[in-house]
Parts: sequence; C-alpha cells; structure tokens
Amino acid sequence: MPQLLAFKRFHTAEQAAEIISLLQEHDIPTEYEEEVVLLDKMYSGQNFDQRHLVKIPADYFSRADALLKSQITVSPEDVEPDYYLLSFSTEELKEVIIKKDEWGDFDYALALKLLEKQGISYSAEQLAHLGNSRLQTLSEPQDLPVIWLMIGYLSPLLLFVPLPYPYILSVMGIFIGAFVRLTKKTLPDGSRIQAFSAKTRNHGKWMILSGIVLTVICWALLIRLMRG
Repeated sequence: MPQLLAFKRFHTAEQAAEIISLLQEHDIPTEYEEEVVLLDKMYSGQNFDQRHLVKIPADYFSRADALLKSQITVSPEDVEPDYYLLSFSTEELKEVIIKKDEWGDFDYALALKLLEKQGISYSAEQLAHLGNSRLQTLSEPQDLPVIWLMIGYLSPLLLFVPLPYPYILSVMGIFIGAFVRLTKKTLPDGSRIQAFSAKTRNHGKWMILSGIVLTVICWALLIRLMRG
C-alpha cells in the first residue's frame, strides 16, 4: 500500500469516522490517526487544535476533495441563526475562501454562498488561482522562532539550573534539532515538503552536534562538582 498522508483534520474522532466511511464507500484507502504534538503550534501551516487525522494516499487527494465537496448542499437560510460564520464580515468571509485549508468543507461552501448574497462571486478560474496562490504560501518553509533557537543551543546548561527534571531538559536541544531536521508537512494537493527552511535545518544540525558535545562537557563538570 502507498504511504498515507494527512488529508483532513478534525476536532473529534466521530467527525473523522464519518469522512472515513464515505471515502471507503468510494474505494479510497483510508487510515485514522490521533496526532501527538510535541512542540505545539511552533510553526504555522498546521492547526493542532484538530488532532484527529484522516489519512489517504497522495494520489487520491484531488479525487477525495472533489467527492467531499460534491456531498455538500448549503443554504444560508437553513443554517442555525447563531452559527458563527453568519456573523463574519465580508473580509473575514473572503479569508475563509483564501485559506480554505484551515476550514471545513461546509464552512467553505457556506462562505461562498454568503458572499454571493452580498453580490460577490468567484469564477472557477478565480478559485483555482486562489488555490494555487495559497499552495505557494503554504509551500514556503518556516523559520524557527528565536526563543526556540536559544533553548535549542543553551539547553545543556539547564543541568546547572534548579528546575524540575533538569536531566531531561538538558537534552531538549538535541530533540529540537532532530525535529526541525526531519519534520515535513503535507500540502493540500498531497505533496510533501520540508517544514523548515534550509537555514533553520542547518541550525538543527548544529543543535544536535553542539548539544551532544555540551551535554558531555556539562555532565563531566557536574560529576566533578558532585565528587569534589
């Protein structure tokens, strides 16, 4: 079986199960996974509030997306009056269209309908252009925030700081370095790219190397202090 990648994210396992059932009815290979996040919200392009993943092969992304959209019929008049999207401004609704990967298929379809009621409509070509522009934006690798760079490089020194679990915290830089070196993200079209920029991944390499060296030195100093 080909590698399965994250296709959709949901707040609950029940929501994911509904989509899995639909995809399986149309012979699309699926898998459920509950995501475990170690560095929550550290980089953009991912919504870690939605941890229930539906995974499918990359070659099925376009087919599955079209299938889900074909199942949606939206009428603003039938939506509950307190539904949050109804209170969105025009600009906020346009943002839903631009960043459709951050919203559910129903919200995307409803946003289109609400904008149509305001006299704003999109052609298929315009939607395709917005989708391509969004894909380019999501394709841009992220830089690691400065605070995480500092933690990554200086974490071995935490051995000498009176904190809970100093031995674990002291090797955090090695884990951060490995994380930025290895992490990839799945784009809406199913392609996989490095999540972090080349500069950040180079930092990750040096975090691992310096973390190992500094950890050995700090442990040697700590042992000497304990003996002396």
